[in-house]
Amino acid sequence: MTTLHVILVEDSALDAEFTLSALDRGGYHAETTLVDNEAAFTRALDEAIGNDRLDLILADFVLPSFSGTEALAIARARAPDVPFIFVSGVLGEEHAVDMLKRGATDYVLKQRLSRLPAVVARALNERSVRLERIRIERTLHETETHFRLLVDALRDYAVMTLDAHGCVRTWNAASERILGYTSAEVLGQSARIFFSREDIEAGAFERELDEARRVGTSSDDRWLWRKDGKSFFAAGTTTAILSDDLRAGGERTLLGFSKIIRDATQARFAADALRLAKEQAETANRAKDHFLAVLSHELRTPLTPILAAVRLIEMKGPLPDGVNATLDVIRRNVELEARLIDDLLDLTSIARGKLSLNFQAVSLDEVLMSALEMSSADMHAKRLHISTRFEIEGTRVSGDAARLQQIIWNLVRNAVKFTPEGGRVEVTVCRPDPQCVSVVVSDTGIGISAEALPRIFSAFEQADETISKGFGGLGLGLAIASTLAQKHGGTLSAHSEGRGAGARFTLTLPVLLDAGPVDDRAAGEEAAPESSSSLRVLLVEDNAFTSSAMADLLSALGHQVSVADTVHGAIELAGDRPFDLLISDIGLPDGSGLDVMHAWTARQPGVPGVAVTGYGMDEDVRRCRDAGFADHLTKPVNVDRLEAMLRAIARQVATQQSGGRT
Repeated sequence: MTTLHVILVEDSALDAEFTLSALDRGGYHAETTLVDNEAAFTRALDEAIGNDRLDLILADFVLPSFSGTEALAIARARAPDVPFIFVSGVLGEEHAVDMLKRGATDYVLKQRLSRLPAVVARALNERSVRLERIRIERTLHETETHFRLLVDALRDYAVMTLDAHGCVRTWNAASERILGYTSAEVLGQSARIFFSREDIEAGAFERELDEARRVGTSSDDRWLWRKDGKSFFAAGTTTAILSDDLRAGGERTLLGFSKIIRDATQARFAADALRLAKEQAETANRAKDHFLAVLSHELRTPLTPILAAVRLIEMKGPLPDGVNATLDVIRRNVELEARLIDDLLDLTSIARGKLSLNFQAVSLDEVLMSALEMSSADMHAKRLHISTRFEIEGTRVSGDAARLQQIIWNLVRNAVKFTPEGGRVEVTVCRPDPQCVSVVVSDTGIGISAEALPRIFSAFEQADETISKGFGGLGLGLAIASTLAQKHGGTLSAHSEGRGAGARFTLTLPVLLDAGPVDDRAAGEEAAPESSSSLRVLLVEDNAFTSSAMADLLSALGHQVSVADTVHGAIELAGDRPFDLLISDIGLPDGSGLDVMHAWTARQPGVPGVAVTGYGMDEDVRRCRDAGFADHLTKPVNVDRLEAMLRAIARQVATQQSGGRT
């Protein structure tokens, strides 16, 4: 059994045991250092390097406070020759390809740990070959005696020396075995005889010698030909051999070249297969991105007319007893459905490393109050007692306001969800130290068992089956919130004394020091004239139900609405009459809402456009912003946000009119 000195980056003791068992079954006895954070990994790496006792690094891809990507970067900086293999259950093909590009040796899925011994054997063998090749090249330069002893011992490397013109001077036994010529047949012959006719005509051999002459060595991997007419893929290195004495001008005389060739045909086939696999993986990922975008659009689109219809019914005046409660149930469940779609897309973006954040100075108080307002209806429905305690006020942090609100809303929503009627939810803002601010959300709910706490921030995890059956949900909210907290340079932690004892979640973020004053422009906008509250709106929507419901809602809110269901129709209307606002879907039968926006800018200069679409991924929002849309509303449209946006635009129009616009 082969003994290996291994550093294992893993936060699950059970997964670590499975990994080591797989190595043991493959004939490897692993003397292992187990780490799960950056400090421990760096310390173990330095100690192993110092003691020259490190053969292999195995790493999970996702850990609570440390990622496999970070571990790879550290390892490649400190121990570039040590094989680094990912052992993960969530490493998709796209990430696998990316990690290989960054220097990872290979990867193994935890679901297929039986592959691990073979992957380790291959990695160790490749490292051994690589180090051996370097050692050989270095040794060849020491003395001619060592060279002769070395070439006689080599079996897999064709080693020859060439004169200054590239003709063969010496030829070892491996050269005869690999290339098929005896020494008598090649001595004095130019080494170009091993090259293909195309390479000879292109002067490839001469370029190789010229590069070695200029820079000292030339590595050139290409197809060469044996005496029997069969080709093989050769990994070759040509090194200039220089005299010890200097000529005038400080240059040494070129004596000739050493050339080392290894048959790398199998490695080339493997590389070609890997390249094909990468291309197929990239194609599959593009198809998956398109599928997710379409799926999001198709799932969201039917929800918008439902919310619009609910709002229209509420606006029609007094309703029979019980109808308002029924409408509230409809609204909350539509919003819950939209939240589940958002969570799935967020998790996908996180797993692929494509979640983007828009950092700016953010008022934590405003974010917190917005999150509480979003949960107020649910709190009222369950008759919960909510208390807030702001030990500090006016704190500013650097972050993405929408994502920070998402974190806090997830915490408050969980507290409301798992607290029985009549219970209590408390939100506290405090300063644990001068550099940080904490938002603490406590409840008197069902609590969390000690066994469940370690996995509370894992995706698709809930405390036990009774939680998912009794309360529903996918178990994504806390996992996403934890990742978002880390991306803001903060932490999210959970504490509970056990089942039935409530829970406490603490979000800690770095404080933005020396932040500028709070922007007071909103107050100025509120004071703007209200002389024109009716907007001329062009609504572009191809879904008949959504179009009808949105048009009715906008009309009920007092706006003049024109409707188009194609890009062509929208452009015609935009050139026919003046408007105050464009509201456009993105997916249209004859093009895209982005096309509408490009034409709108020319025909209605200075008039804002808002994208209302089921395409809600970060890349979709970016494309809309780049096209010129002032805002992006994801279906199902939050009616309160839509009305607030319309009021703000109406104030802007009134201000422009009072300043002389006709």
